[in-house]
Amino acid sequence: MIDHYQLVIATNGASFAIKWRSYAKTAIKCSFVTIIAVSSVFLNGCEQERFAVIDLHAEERLRAASESIGEPSSLPSTKQAESRYQGDYFTADAPSLNQPPTVNPAPESLKYEGRKRAVIDADKTIQQVITVVEPPPNAEHFTLAKSVQQGISKSLEYRVAEEQYLLIALDLLIQQHMWSPRFFDTITPQVQGVSVNSSRSTALQLVNDLSVSQKLPYGGEISANILAQASRDMSSAVDLGQASSVEFALNLNIPLLRGAGLVAQEDLIQAKRNMIYGARSFEDFRRRFYIAIFSDFHDLVVQQQVVANTRNQIARLRAIVEREVALVESGRQVAFQADLAKQRALFVIDRLSALEESYKFAVDRFKLRIGYDTASPVVIDPEMLDLDPPVVDPRRAVEFAFEWRLDLQNVRDQVVDARRRVDNARNALLPGAGVFATALLEHNPDFFNGIQLDENLGNWVVGMNVDLPLDRTIEEVNVRKAQVRLEQLDRQFIFAKDTAAVEVQQAIRRIDRGLYTLSLQDRNIEIAKNRQASIDAAPDRANPRDRTDAVDALNTAENDKARALREVQIAILEYLRQTGQLRISDDGEINAPDGMEVRYRRGPGILAQPAGIPSA
Repeated sequence: MIDHYQLVIATNGASFAIKWRSYAKTAIKCSFVTIIAVSSVFLNGCEQERFAVIDLHAEERLRAASESIGEPSSLPSTKQAESRYQGDYFTADAPSLNQPPTVNPAPESLKYEGRKRAVIDADKTIQQVITVVEPPPNAEHFTLAKSVQQGISKSLEYRVAEEQYLLIALDLLIQQHMWSPRFFDTITPQVQGVSVNSSRSTALQLVNDLSVSQKLPYGGEISANILAQASRDMSSAVDLGQASSVEFALNLNIPLLRGAGLVAQEDLIQAKRNMIYGARSFEDFRRRFYIAIFSDFHDLVVQQQVVANTRNQIARLRAIVEREVALVESGRQVAFQADLAKQRALFVIDRLSALEESYKFAVDRFKLRIGYDTASPVVIDPEMLDLDPPVVDPRRAVEFAFEWRLDLQNVRDQVVDARRRVDNARNALLPGAGVFATALLEHNPDFFNGIQLDENLGNWVVGMNVDLPLDRTIEEVNVRKAQVRLEQLDRQFIFAKDTAAVEVQQAIRRIDRGLYTLSLQDRNIEIAKNRQASIDAAPDRANPRDRTDAVDALNTAENDKARALREVQIAILEYLRQTGQLRISDDGEINAPDGMEVRYRRGPGILAQPAGIPSA
């Protein structure tokens, strides 16, 4: 009767096999604690280096993919690995692991304290509203380019897009590694308790299993395996002696029908194509992100102008109020006329308070979008693009979109993927036929004095297997599914092209609409100023309502012009993006195509300037 007691410790890594084969005697004498300690040192010492190599290889894939689509600047950063959670080898056990705590107090445990409504000093409040508050001296100044750079480096939205692109590169690394030689090594030291004829003894056994495998380009795999075993008696109670053996096996499998050909590389092919899709998608995101930041920034500049216009409106209304009050006090005007002017001024003051609050909220939202601390003060420098509207041929613009838009190219190539998946599904209908070969060499050397293999080949087998396609119902259903999916993607591509054509036409109309509105508002401002001049020339012929209406009309026209200026510039950027002509540099600037001049309006009151006249 023989009793077996064994403790198995398995460790992966080819270097262990080499060390064990070279120093077998020393390895057998090592305790389990020593093996664990060596393994721990090996893992910890090489871990950071291994991850650094992975990051380096991922960055190479990202750079190659971005350069392949002609956008070398579209390269996400991989320098934030230090901030990632490194993880642990074993998840820590805690009460919250299976049941995360929830904080949700009952109503009776909550406390609400109301405050008394104070008597508001209207004049003091009005003065606070109309007084211009200067920004603190430590406020950060943001321009268009600086806002884009801040968003690229700190924005959560941008970082998520970078990580999505990085994940695609890591998937490619996995697939490429699957097609490289893969080494595996398992060391198994074990202790056996042996009982023979009421005598007991203990034996130490060490097993090393080293293997390497390589996938073949058109299907199949070749692998080699070395299994070495050594045992030694650790007690003299029963003489078990010592034994050692080495077994070398070489295996080859090559499919001839099902699974043969490029279908074997499908995962690798798709991973490489996904890398290009990811590069296109990331660059398309960068362009959308650029326009979104510019749109938000321009909107803040417009809100600044609207607040400034409203302040000017209040100043004009206060002058009217002062004039009407003086007329009432002199007996030349009835009191309610002055009250009408006061009422209109109060309405505008209240609107100014709402506009300033809306502007502050918009600034905070903008800081969130670009990844800036919301508690830190900022100053939005008045700056706006001043691009000339393009000369547009609608038919050629749609053709540009079909040819250059990166999202359309992705949809187009995904149709090719679907067509290839139909081919692969049909391949699964074929009979399973392949050839295989196995060579086995066994030897029992004096392992403790070195391994010396002879040159005699041991057992070998060469054969062929055939799997007749008796039941292929599931595979046939998969073919039909792949065909339906291909038809879906064909229609999606047609729909995507039609949608792109509509978006290009809308972008063209948006430019025309913005230019039309801009010209109307220039005319409205001219009319409102003439109306104001006529009233100032003959003040006695106009009543307070006429005067306040003229002030309101001028303010409305100035605000509408500011919005129209923004709309034209964003419409031009959208037209460039919709037609695939927008290019963004690393520093957040426009890489202008031939013939485009990138100008900016800068400085206070930039939106009050006549259209087409750039500021210094």
